[in-house]
Amino acid sequence: MIIRRLCLCFLLLFSVARYLSAQVMGFEDGIPAGFRCDGNGNLALTSLYYKEGTKCLEWNYKPGSALYIPLESPLELTSKVKQRYGITLWMYNEVPQQDSIRFEFLSSDNKIVYQFGFRLASSGWRACWIGFQHMAGSKEGKDIAGCRLVAPQRKGRVFLDRLLFPETETNDRTTPDMQMPYNNSFDFRDLWHWCRVWQWEQYEYDIPLSSALTLQEQTELKTIESRLTEMLCSSKGDMDKAVSDAYSVFQQVAIRPSGSGFVGAPLVAPDELNREKGEISWNDLETMLSGFAYDAYYNASSQAAEYYFLVWKYAIDQGFAFGSGMGTNHHYGYQVRDIYKTAWLMREVIWQNRDKDQILSALVFWSALQETRKPCQYGRDELLDSWHTLLMPKIVSALMFVDERERVRALKGLSRWLSTSLQYTPGTIGGIKMDGTTFHHGGFYPAYTTGVLATVGQFVSLTTHTDYELTVDARQVLKSAFIAMRNYSNKYEWGIGLSGRHPFGFSMGEEDVAAFAYLALSGDLSGEGREFDHHLAADYLRLCEKDTPEARYFKEQGIRPAKAPEGFWVYNYGSAGIFRRKDWMVTLKGYNTDVWGSEIYKNDNRYGRYQSYGSVQIMGQPSRRLSGYEENGWDWNRLPGTTTIHLPFDLLENPLTGTMMAHSKENFSGSSSLEGTNGMFAMKLMERNYRNFTPDFVARKSVFCFNDRLICLGTGIRNSNKNYPTETTLFQSVFRNGMSIRLGDNEMAEIGMSLEMMGDTLNPVCLKDAYGNYYYVKHGKVRAQIARQESRHEKTKEVTYGEFASAWIDHGKSPQGESYEYMIWIQPNEQDLKNISAQNTYTVLLCNNTVHAVRDAQTVITAYAAFDSVSLSDDELLLRLPAETMIMYRRVNEGIRISVCDPNLNISTKTYTTKEPSRVIVKQILLKGVWNLSCKNEKLSVKHQEGNTLLTVFCQHGQPVECELHLISDNSIN
Repeated sequence: MIIRRLCLCFLLLFSVARYLSAQVMGFEDGIPAGFRCDGNGNLALTSLYYKEGTKCLEWNYKPGSALYIPLESPLELTSKVKQRYGITLWMYNEVPQQDSIRFEFLSSDNKIVYQFGFRLASSGWRACWIGFQHMAGSKEGKDIAGCRLVAPQRKGRVFLDRLLFPETETNDRTTPDMQMPYNNSFDFRDLWHWCRVWQWEQYEYDIPLSSALTLQEQTELKTIESRLTEMLCSSKGDMDKAVSDAYSVFQQVAIRPSGSGFVGAPLVAPDELNREKGEISWNDLETMLSGFAYDAYYNASSQAAEYYFLVWKYAIDQGFAFGSGMGTNHHYGYQVRDIYKTAWLMREVIWQNRDKDQILSALVFWSALQETRKPCQYGRDELLDSWHTLLMPKIVSALMFVDERERVRALKGLSRWLSTSLQYTPGTIGGIKMDGTTFHHGGFYPAYTTGVLATVGQFVSLTTHTDYELTVDARQVLKSAFIAMRNYSNKYEWGIGLSGRHPFGFSMGEEDVAAFAYLALSGDLSGEGREFDHHLAADYLRLCEKDTPEARYFKEQGIRPAKAPEGFWVYNYGSAGIFRRKDWMVTLKGYNTDVWGSEIYKNDNRYGRYQSYGSVQIMGQPSRRLSGYEENGWDWNRLPGTTTIHLPFDLLENPLTGTMMAHSKENFSGSSSLEGTNGMFAMKLMERNYRNFTPDFVARKSVFCFNDRLICLGTGIRNSNKNYPTETTLFQSVFRNGMSIRLGDNEMAEIGMSLEMMGDTLNPVCLKDAYGNYYYVKHGKVRAQIARQESRHEKTKEVTYGEFASAWIDHGKSPQGESYEYMIWIQPNEQDLKNISAQNTYTVLLCNNTVHAVRDAQTVITAYAAFDSVSLSDDELLLRLPAETMIMYRRVNEGIRISVCDPNLNISTKTYTTKEPSRVIVKQILLKGVWNLSCKNEKLSVKHQEGNTLLTVFCQHGQPVECELHLISDNSIN
C-alpha cells in the first residue's frame, strides 16, 4: 500500500510538470483558431462524449477529408525536438473498423516530415501518445508547421480530446497497443515490462488445447478453484469500508449513458491525472469494482451487482479494455490487483452477463496472462513487480475462461512461465540472485521483496501436489530467497543499509510468513526425503505468532520453532554481510561499481546518502524501534559504522532534481566468511562528484566478525572539506527514561550531557551504549552525547525531534590520512564481563592503506583485507596476496581451512540495470610451504614452486571460495 501511494505521488508530480511544458489545445471554449477541415467534412463541439472538461471536438469525415491542426509558429526540428517532442490526444470511435486515421506532420513548405497511422479497430476512448522519434516518414526537414489527420476512405466520425501538440516531453514509457502497435521502440522493453502487454498479445500457445479434460485434470482444476476461493474469501480485509468507499467514488464519477457509450469523470493513467478536475484513475476503478463485488457477493445486493457491471461498461468505454494501453500503463499493477480478486467472486455472474466477452478479454489482457503462452524470457527484467502485482491477476484470469479446457491450458502455461522465471537472474536485472538476494531497480531491495514472496507463495499453496506445481528447481531458487529474508530480518525487519528509499520502513508481513509454510508443505527441499520441508516449517513456527492450521499441523508432526539464525552470510550482490548470534543481528553495508549505495528520490530518502558508507548496524532486539532506531530526530549523518562528513541537512539532501542511485568508482566492497560462522567486511570508500559532495573523500574500512565481537579498522581517511568534520559513528540510538550510557568511568544519564576522550592502544576508551553493547576505542578521539536532536523528515522535510545517545570518532575537518581502531562487544553478560578482557581477544597484525589484518584468539582465525597487492614476511601462512582480496583461515587437524573472496561482481556493463553476468576473477595467493587440496574443487588449483604453493582461486558472484589444505612439507605453520 505504501509503495503504491509513493508511486502515485511521483506520477502526479510528473503530470503537473508535463502539462506546464506542453501546448494544450482545449475544446471547452470553442474550436481552436486555425483548425480547419478540408474536403467533405466538418468540425463541431459536442458534449456527447468527452475526456476532459465537458466537451470534445467532433470530426465528421468522408473520403478525401482531412483535419488540419496548425501550430502558432513553426517548430524548429532540433535534436531535442526530434528526440523528446511528439503529440498526445485521446480519440473516441463509436464503431470498430478495419482502417486507420493517418497523422501527417507537415513542414512549412508543406512536406510530410513524420507520419503514423492510428487504427480504429476498437470502440470507445483510446489514447494516442507518440513521439516523433517513433513515427515513420522522411524525417527530413527543418521544421513542423502543423499536423494533418487524413480520414479513411469512407464516411464516419471520431471525437478528439486532451490534445497536446506539440507534446514537449513525450512519456518515455508510452505503451504500444492495438491502435499503434509500433509505438515506442522495444529497446527498453526488458526494463519497462508494463508496456509489453500488446507485444505479448502476439504470442501463441505452444501448449495444445485438449479435446476434453481427463478426470485428473477436472479434479485438480476444482481443487485449485476451491483453494483460490478460500484464500480470497479469507483475505478480504475491511469489507464494510470497501463497500462504503465504492458507493462514495461511484457517486463522484457520475456515470451516465451518452451516445453509444457513457460520460462521467474521465478515466486516465496517473501520468496525466488531474484530481482537481474530478478525473479518476485505475485505483478508483479498483475501489468501485471491488466494493460492489463484495456487496453483491456477501450481501446479495442487486443494486451493487448492477453498479458493478455499469462500472465495467464505463471502464471499457473509457479505455480500460483489451488492446488499449491508455497512453502509458506503467506500474498499473499496483492499482488493479483487487479488481481481479473480486472478479473471482463475481465469476458466475460475469459468465452470465451479456458483456462477459469484453470483461474477460480486458481482465486477461491487463493481467498480462498472454506473456505466459511461452516460457519466461531469460533476461527479462523487473520480475519482482510482475510477481507482486500481476501474479494473482494472472491466476484469476487463467481460471476465468468459460471453457475449462482453456483454463487448464492457461494454468499449464502460467506454471511453466513462473517456474522459468524462478531461476537466478544475471547481472543487476530484477529477480533472485545466486546468493538469494532479490533485485529491483537494479539493486538488492528487501522492501520490494516483502509481498513478492507472499504472492509467489500463494501460487505454491494453490498448486501444491497438482500437475501445476512449480518445478523443484524453481522452488529451490525460491527457497534461497526465503532463507535470505529470514537471515537479513530481525525478526521481521532489516537494517537501514538495505532499506532502499524507505530508511525506517517496511518489514516481512504476515503473508510473507505464511508463504514459509506454503513452500514447506509443497515438498522437502532439503534433500532429506521427508514429506515436507522440516527446516522451512521450523522457520515458519519461529516467525508465525498465530494459531494457524499450518502451525498446528507442523506441531503435530513434531516440529519445534527454529532458533534465531546464527552465522555469517555473504550477500555481495548487495555489497553486504549479515552477522548473527542469539537474537541479535548486525548488518554490514557498502557499495561499489555494481551496487548502488542508496536509492534517493526527490521526495523519498532525501538524506540517505550515507546508508552504505561502511555501515555497521546492530539490531539487538526484534525490531528497529526496540533496537533504538527511530526517524524522528534521527541524525542522517550518523548511521553506526559509517565514516561521513557531518553536513547540515540542506547540504546532505539529494543534489539532483530526480532519482540518485550513486555507484562507487571502486570495485572493492563487500563481505566474506569462513565456514558460514564468522566473517568480515571491507571496502574502499570513495565519494562521487555531485553538488555538495566532496569528490576527494576516501577511506579504507574493514570489520572482522568473531563470535560476539566486531573489530573495526579504518585507514587513509582523507578529504578536502574544511567546513565540516569527518566522523566515524560508533552508535546513535534512541535514549529513553531510565537509560544511561558510559564513557570511560563517566556515567551519562541526562539530556544535554557530552564528553570526549582520546583512546590509544595502551589506554583504550571504553563506552557502553544504552542497549548493552560495549565499545573499546584503541585509536581516535571519542565524543559522546545525549541530546534532544532536531532533524528532518526524509519525505516532507518537516522538522522532527527526538532524544538520542550518540558516540563517534572525530577525525576533524579536512583529515589527511586519519585512522581508527575499535572493537564492539555485543551484549556480553555479567560473567563474560568479569572473566574476559575483550580488548585483548584479538591482535591487529597490519593496519595501513594496503592491508588490514587481524588474528582472533578465541576462534583462532586470521583474516586479511588486502586493498592492494602485498608481500608478507611475518605471516605464518601467507607470502603474497593480490589486490582487493579477502582471506580468512584457521588451523584444522593437520592443515588449514581457508576462504578466499573478491566481492567484486565483475559485471562488464555499468548501467542502471544490465543482463551482463558476473564474470570469473582469478586470484593467486602464494602460501608458505607445500600444500595440497584435501578434496577436489573446480574453483581451486595448487601449484608447487620452490618449496611454496601457488593457490589459484576462481571467484565469481562475490562468493567466498572455501577449502581445506593439508601440509606436505613444512616451511609454514608452526
